[in-house]
Amino acid sequence: MVPLSFGDALLGVLLVVANLTDLRTQKIKNWLTFPVAAGGLVWASATPPWHDGVLGFGAAAATAIPGWRFGGAIRAGDVKMLIAAGTILGPEAAIRAVLFTYALGIPYGLVVLALRGRLTRLVSFYQQRGAGMEPTVVAYAPVVSAGVLIARFTGWIDLW
Repeated sequence: MVPLSFGDALLGVLLVVANLTDLRTQKIKNWLTFPVAAGGLVWASATPPWHDGVLGFGAAAATAIPGWRFGGAIRAGDVKMLIAAGTILGPEAAIRAVLFTYALGIPYGLVVLALRGRLTRLVSFYQQRGAGMEPTVVAYAPVVSAGVLIARFTGWIDLW
């Protein structure tokens, strides 16, 4: 059994509120992610090893930002959500959370496209590089939450 902490409570607030706002508005709000990231850094600095919050912040940023900037796999709010979670999880689990999010995002995206009747347009969307085609935007917080929870409560893919 994994012991729970104040950081887990903060993480729970992040996941629940991010899901509610993303499912309702298709946005993960800064008023949520910034205070959770700051709270995670403060909490992590008070618990040994004190530098894990900063390292988790950096690890999540380094692995999530390229998916947003270069691949379009996730949006900015998802990145901020992962970074906020990274301050609580620490560097190893932050990297795992991002990797699990990416891995879960592929089947999630395919299911959403199929349910919306847009799966057949996927190939032409990438062939045309999206020119003249509207992308399908989905609430991605549930996928990020699943990735974060798997990283928090499992030791899969030990990176170090």
